[in-house]
Amino acid sequence: MIKTSVNLVIFFDAHRVISKLSTNQAMDLHSDYPFWMIKDGIKDAFPTLEADTKTEVLIIGGGISGALIGKHLSEAGLETMIVEKRHIGFGSTSASTAMLQYEIDSPLFKLMATQGVAHALRSYRICAEAIVKIGNICAKIPGGADFEAHPSLFYASSEKDAKGIIEPEFRARKLAGFKVKLLSETDIAEQFGFSAPAGILSEEGAHVDPYLLTQYLLGRMQQKGCQVFDLTEVDKWKPNAQNIEIKTTKGHTIRANFVVVACGYESQQYLPKKVTQLNSTFAIASKPMAAKKEFWHKNSLLWETKTPYLYLRTTSDNRIIVGGRDEEFYDPEKRDQLLPEKRRKLEADFKELFPDIPFQTDFAWAGTFAETKDGLPYIGHYHNPRILFAMGYGGNGITFSVAASEMLSDLILGKKNKDFELFSFDR
Repeated sequence: MIKTSVNLVIFFDAHRVISKLSTNQAMDLHSDYPFWMIKDGIKDAFPTLEADTKTEVLIIGGGISGALIGKHLSEAGLETMIVEKRHIGFGSTSASTAMLQYEIDSPLFKLMATQGVAHALRSYRICAEAIVKIGNICAKIPGGADFEAHPSLFYASSEKDAKGIIEPEFRARKLAGFKVKLLSETDIAEQFGFSAPAGILSEEGAHVDPYLLTQYLLGRMQQKGCQVFDLTEVDKWKPNAQNIEIKTTKGHTIRANFVVVACGYESQQYLPKKVTQLNSTFAIASKPMAAKKEFWHKNSLLWETKTPYLYLRTTSDNRIIVGGRDEEFYDPEKRDQLLPEKRRKLEADFKELFPDIPFQTDFAWAGTFAETKDGLPYIGHYHNPRILFAMGYGGNGITFSVAASEMLSDLILGKKNKDFELFSFDR
């Protein structure tokens, strides 16, 4: 059973749904001071809602998901408002390691067996397209939100995984048309400098500064006349015939034609049905290295086959981020108590791979993440066509948020979208 600090009470009858969120304590999504928050600071000031108001679409959540969805909806001509109960980007966004990959936590060949070939291939392709779209967004931002394109290496943690995962996964990705190479143990040693039985090198991958991107997108929305409020928490909502009446914890009313729940791992609290498992994860970031260099082949994103998996990326200021050592629980106190031990283990994991790189930890943090049984997101409505969800989890939360922005826009505007059924609550 997942232990949380927030209680949800939901009342149903034939014509209405009232959801009330007990707010005596906000959900603790990460330990203090993740790397991005310290690196970037507060870029824009956002007001707190202090009066009744109305809008076409209200987005609950001012993290990277809410920012990407808000950008798309406002550009589609929809009057859009965003509310965030913390400061903008201070939730799970600030703890994300923001590796942008088309690979879903469920390997493609396994997803093909459970979801069907066409649906599995489309799910992977959506994530690949999203990386390009994020790159295009960042190209218009001063400094690019530290977006950089890099290959991705998925390597076998054991000989068994080389045969049982890497080889069938390589065949599946070739079938899907991805630019991939099957690397041998010798190839990995020569190109990456560590030992692994086999691996798949993908050309399509990237990383970004998620906090910086969120701050920029919502700052731009605010400049263009959209209403963005932080320190504004939703207490309850009541659907009517024409709109949704939302009450904040300060007693103010927002009337919206549609509500989009995009508050990351806290979105589960707005559902009567459990669709996610909350887990704890850990990460460390090195001090900047003396000179910009290629630590391994094209500074590729690295991740392995075992569960939980170790993953690595570099940053624009010449750091290395190492993450993993996940635990299957949500308990902030217990999670944070584990951080010193997890830091030492992640440092040892890195040293085992790269004994000659002088890694010195500069930041260490713990965070909460969620996963679904099939590794796919939930995007769309659950019980009311005016209340929509963008629940993109696992290692693809940012890329799934790009997909959600397009799908939810089409839902609100009454347009058809061939991807609706992929991520629906009915699948």
